[in-house]
Amino acid sequence: MLEIKNKHRSPVQLIIRSRKSPRSFTCLNIPGTGCGKNIFYLEDERATEYIDRAVNDGLISVKQVPNNYLSKKGE
Repeated sequence: MLEIKNKHRSPVQLIIRSRKSPRSFTCLNIPGTGCGKNIFYLEDERATEYIDRAVNDGLISVKQVPNNYLSKKGE
């Protein structure tokens, strides 16, 4: 599981794979740091090359977390 964190005040829009269809894509909007909800957890199989491009541009940071992390955290 990936923890994606927006590092800027402005929102970031990423293209990820859809849950409904494996060949479809959808947009993910991650709010900026001011609202307090700038962290998003994403399954590994939904990641695309757009996430790597946003990391290289310095817009987001990505950290690998264990799959059972959310159940321990209580979300």
